[in-house]
Amino acid sequence: MIKAANIVSDFINKIKGDDYFGDITVTRAFPNVIKPTLLGKAAVAAGIKEINIEETSLGQNAKAGSVSVFADIYVPFSFKKERLEEIAFRICSCTADMNIVSIEISEISVNKAAECYMMRAVFTFSGGLEF
Repeated sequence: MIKAANIVSDFINKIKGDDYFGDITVTRAFPNVIKPTLLGKAAVAAGIKEINIEETSLGQNAKAGSVSVFADIYVPFSFKKERLEEIAFRICSCTADMNIVSIEISEISVNKAAECYMMRAVFTFSGGLEF
């Protein structure tokens, strides 16, 4: 059973529970606006990308479907771009026991305003949903 209201918090807590992320900021996604300071270290921002729900049993009010959570990964220009891939694969590793049915990882892109490299990973969970 997927607790939709907790999925992002559970996802973030799994990542933060890995010592590898000790020097990486891991947080909920925030509005896409320019911040007053530039990144000094790697960061991961997670949030809900999409939820799909369907009725699974007439008259039972049972819901099932999928929830997709994104993890935007950022590293300053001073880092090697390969660090993005390392972080993405480490997120895959530490969340593997969360009933993930698919993972999509984007190409590396450049965010000139934030002076950093970026990559998006989307993790889709499927099963019974509880709200």
